[in-house]
Amino acid sequence: MSDADLRAALSWALTGRLSGDGDGDALVALAEEGWDAQAIATHSRAVISSGGVWPHPVPDDLRRRVGSARLLAAVHRAQRSLGLFGQPAAPVAPRALNADERRLQQDVPPHHGS
Repeated sequence: MSDADLRAALSWALTGRLSGDGDGDALVALAEEGWDAQAIATHSRAVISSGGVWPHPVPDDLRRRVGSARLLAAVHRAQRSLGLFGQPAAPVAPRALNADERRLQQDVPPHHGS
């Protein structure tokens, strides 16, 4: 659960790619790499309008190292700082239900429909 992992996860969430190593504030490091507030906002609108999900889902191994709650808090802080908090995001693409999910969909309480 290092600060470097948190910066990497935040970079992935905001830009869809890993940022170069660096110390300090992740948003400052991203701006130095050309990902200023305007570039991130433009990117987020492009991803959402094309049916993608933004902030980008962070790979599981990186998210586990950071911790889901810590990552969510950092992403929300960054979104607020960038003026992007509450922006609508596209839902995850639909997929077929697996066998367990189909079974649960068919399982109804005894009083259902009576």
